Parts: sequence; C-alpha cells; structure tokens
Amino acid sequence: MPRLRRETSRFKRQGFNSLLLAIELFNRPHNTSRTEAVLFFLQHAFEMLLKAAIYQERRTVHVPRSQLTYRFDKCLAIARSELGILTEDMATTLSILDGYRDCAMHYLLEMSEEGLYLQAQAAVTIFDDVLQRAFGERVAEHLPERVLPISTSPPVEIHLFMDKEFSQIRDLVAPGRRRRAEAKARIRPYLIMESVLEGKSEQPTDARVSRVIKRIKRGEDWQAIFPGVATLRLDTTGHGLSFSVRFTRQSSAAPVRIVREGEEAGDAALVREVNLLDRYSMGLYDLADKVGLGRNKTLALVHHLGLQADAECFREFRHKSIRYKGYSPKALQRIQEALPSLNVDQIWRDYRLSRQQQSGA
Repeated sequence: MPRLRRETSRFKRQGFNSLLLAIELFNRPHNTSRTEAVLFFLQHAFEMLLKAAIYQERRTVHVPRSQLTYRFDKCLAIARSELGILTEDMATTLSILDGYRDCAMHYLLEMSEEGLYLQAQAAVTIFDDVLQRAFGERVAEHLPERVLPISTSPPVEIHLFMDKEFSQIRDLVAPGRRRRAEAKARIRPYLIMESVLEGKSEQPTDARVSRVIKRIKRGEDWQAIFPGVATLRLDTTGHGLSFSVRFTRQSSAAPVRIVREGEEAGDAALVREVNLLDRYSMGLYDLADKVGLGRNKTLALVHHLGLQADAECFREFRHKSIRYKGYSPKALQRIQEALPSLNVDQIWRDYRLSRQQQSGA
C-alpha cells in the first residue's frame, strides 16, 4: 500500500472512533436514545472511512469550486463507481443505514432489538470489507476481540425476522390498542429500506405510512407490501470478531420491478403501482441541492446530459394552468456519476451562450 496522506489518516482514525462509539452505545446497559446514537455514529463512521479512501485517491473530498464536502450519497457513488471498494449490495446497505440515520435524527423512528442488531453487525462487516479493499487492513487488527455488537438472540433468516416484526406491528394497530403512533415509527424503517431498494432513497411521508397501516389492517402480507425487502437474504458466517452479517439480494427471488406505462408485467411476480409524483419527486432546486451546485449550473448539466429526453429521469406534469417538472433519483445518479469528469464551468458558459443565441434569434 502507498503511504497514507495526512488527511487520509485523520479521516480513517475518525471513522474508527465513530465505529467504536457506535458499538459501545449498542452494548450500553440502558436504552436512553440508544437507537438514534448507534445509527448516527455508524453512518458517521462510514462517511469518514469513505472520505479517507476518496482523499487518498483524489486529494480532495470537496465539491468542485465549493467549500462543501461530498454528501454521503456522493461518497457512496465514488466509492462504488470509481474506487471499486463497494459492491452494489454494500452500497444498498449503507444507503439504508443513511436513511435510518436521517429519520432518527430529524423525525421519529423505532427499531426492534433484532433490527438494530442487524444494522450494527452488518455495518461492522462492511466496515471491515471496505477497510480491507481500500487500505489492506482488517478491523481485527485495530479492535479488541471482545468489541462486537452483542445480541442474545441474533436473527439468522430475514423472512422469520420480518414475520415476527409484522406480527408485532399488527398487534399495535389492532382495534382498541391506541398505539398507532408507535406502529408508524416501527413501519418507517421498512419503508426507508423499500425506498432504497427501489432506487429512490426518500424519507416516508405520513400519508404513505398510513396507507401501509390500512393494508396491514386489511390482512395483507408484508411480502406484498414490501416486495423489495422480500428479495433480501442474510449471509452470516464466522464467529467472534470475524462474525459477519451481509444483506444481499436473492438471485433466485421472483422479479420485483416497477412496470412502466404501456409495458407488460412479463415475468414480474410482484408489480407495484407507483405514484408518478413520488417517482419524479425532485424539482430543479431539490436536484441542485443534492448535487451541490447552483440551480443554473445544474440546469446546464441537465441539458448537457440530455436528462429531459430520458423518460426515466424526467417528467413534466400539467394540471390546468399548473406545470411541474420533476426529476427522478436516476437523474441525480447520472449527474453524480458524470460530474467528476465534467468541466462544469465550461458547460455552464456554453449553455448560457446557447440561450443567449436562441433569445436573439
């Protein structure tokens, strides 16, 4: 391995510090803000570790011509597409963790003991994987053997775990229980997971949570409500500090996909109807904020990449005199993947010149 840059070492050390805090908080003997604290430090541990790997390669973790550093989703995109230190399953698991952290920090989220354990143990597993791929090191070289998330009843099969979870949620929404608020907080993690698996990475609205509760009350099975989650499986191997948990997509699972307008369902075993306004949920300002650029430069990138001509990236809605232009998560992904190789200032100048020529014609 090449000699680590000074900033690389600092990022990596901070990543280890946050991982240790997350494990310590997971194993604490009381539950005061335990879930929120564990999720916060796990996410922070990965942001620092990924920035260490990115800085070592690029000598920067800043958005071009900005004081802002890369957002977490940008770090995931670089680590997967450019550095090759994340697989698709690893990136998906970390996107889910990021969604949980956002919900825990900014709203209300509840997780069962088994659910929190799965996230903590999967995080330790991926941290070890990334550390080895990026720096040729293993977590066991830095942590004592005793340092692990500890559970008296770790889940070993995702479907048994989900059956138990939704049995408890059904009890919460049963007539006369008056525990709807608790049920909504328990449902949010699975809506976040489903959203990530659909490629959207959005926080669930109260309206969407309420729709899930109605479906649960009607007796629908969780696999029909969350078809993406139903394709997951747990890979558990090893023991002690080498024990690992990974979320993976089942290659033999029945296809679960969104069927677009005018398209036949084909071999899809489960088809989900999607509100188009949910799919194309970002306006230009939202897109610019996530990209980390101004609105005008983001619009220039949209035209440069031809996103408005791609039906999977852009859609325009009209209702009477109201017009709404919406961008999908795929549009954001295409910009983030292309951005490192683009000269944004030149693209903006060319776009501005073409607009001036069009207005003068």
